[in-house]
Amino acid sequence: MKYCRRCLATDLRPNASFEEGVCIACRYSGVQGPDACRYSLKLDLLKHAIRRSRRGQANRQAYDCVVGVSGGKDSTRQAHWVRERLGLRPLLICCSYPPRQMSDIGAQNLSNLISMGFDLINATPAPATARELALQSFRQFGNLCKSTEMALFATVPRYAISMGVNTIFWGENPALQVGDGAVEGLDEFDGNSLRNLNTLTDGGSGWLAAAVPDAYKADHYFYPDRIEFERKKINIFYLGPAWDDWSNEGNATHAALSGLHLRPNEELDTGDISNASMLDEEFSNINLMIKYYKFGFGRTTDIVNERIRDHELDRASAIQLVRRYDGVCSDRIIESFCDYVGIGIDKFWDITNRHVNPSIFTIGAGRRPVPRFTVGVDHEG
Repeated sequence: MKYCRRCLATDLRPNASFEEGVCIACRYSGVQGPDACRYSLKLDLLKHAIRRSRRGQANRQAYDCVVGVSGGKDSTRQAHWVRERLGLRPLLICCSYPPRQMSDIGAQNLSNLISMGFDLINATPAPATARELALQSFRQFGNLCKSTEMALFATVPRYAISMGVNTIFWGENPALQVGDGAVEGLDEFDGNSLRNLNTLTDGGSGWLAAAVPDAYKADHYFYPDRIEFERKKINIFYLGPAWDDWSNEGNATHAALSGLHLRPNEELDTGDISNASMLDEEFSNINLMIKYYKFGFGRTTDIVNERIRDHELDRASAIQLVRRYDGVCSDRIIESFCDYVGIGIDKFWDITNRHVNPSIFTIGAGRRPVPRFTVGVDHEG
C-alpha cells in the first residue's frame, strides 16, 4: 500500500492513479488558477454546457433539470444552488431507504426540502427486497449498501427519462474529489461516465437479478444503458468544479442554516468527524468501516484529504485524525444491522473477516481486525 505524497490517498482505492507519487485529486487541485477568475470562468462554461444540453430536450414544458437528493448536506445545498445560482426549475429525485432503515433525521430533512418550495419525488425499494439484498450483498461483496447504492444512482436517470428531462446534476466529481479514475469524463463537468463507478460495476448485476426474480422489482436497481442515454439525449453534469466554496464543512454549514438537522458529537459512534454525513440512515457507517478493512482508508481519510488540498490541515495533523477515527463504528450500529437482516454478531464478524485485506490487517475470529500498517507510511505487506 502506497500513499500519495501530498495527502493520505492510497493506491488501494479502486481505480486509483498516481503520477510521480501524487493522486488524481491532488494533481487536479494543484493546477488550478486564482480562485475568483477560475470559478467565474468555470461557471460560465457550465452554463453554456447546460444551455446546449437543454436544447436537446424534447419536452420543453418539463422541469429544467433533475437533481438527485438524499436530504443530506450536499444535496440540500445543491438544490438551492441550482435554483438560485443557475436560475433553473429543478425536480428533486430521492431514492430513500426503507422505513426500518431510514432515520428520523433523514425524514425530517426531506420534509425540509419540500417546505422550502421544491418539488420532490421519493422512491423507496420494496422493504423485504431491500433487506434481503442488503444481506446478500454483504455476504458476497462485503458491501451491505451495494444494492441501495445501485438503486440510488439508477433511480435519478430513470425518473429523468420518464419525465422527459435530459439534464441531471450531481455534486462532486468522484475522479477529482477522491481520485476514482474510472468516472473521468470529457471534461471536469462531464458525469456521463458515472455508470463506471466501482459500486455499480464490481461483481456485475447477475447476483441481484438472481436474488430478485421479479423484473418489475429488479429494474429499480439497474442503471439505464448507454443507448437509452443517447436516445433521450441525457447529460449528467457535476456542479462541484464550478462551485467557489464547495466543501464538506461549507455545505454542512449552509445546509444547517437552511434547516438541515445534523448529528453532532457522534464521532466515536460513527467515525464521522464532520457530524454531517450519512444523516438519513446509519448502516452506511458499517460499510465505511468495512471499506477501511478492505483498502486501508475510510471516511476520515476522504475528509482530511479535502482539507489538506484546501490548505486547512497539514498532513501530520491529518494522520492523527485518521489514526483515531478511520474505521470507527459502534457496536450499537452493528447490532442494529444484525437485527435488521437476522444474523448474529459472530456471523457478522465471520462474514466481514472474509473481505478483510490480510496484507494490511491481522484477522482474528469474532473480533475487529487490527491494522498492520502505519498511517501515512508506505506498507509492503
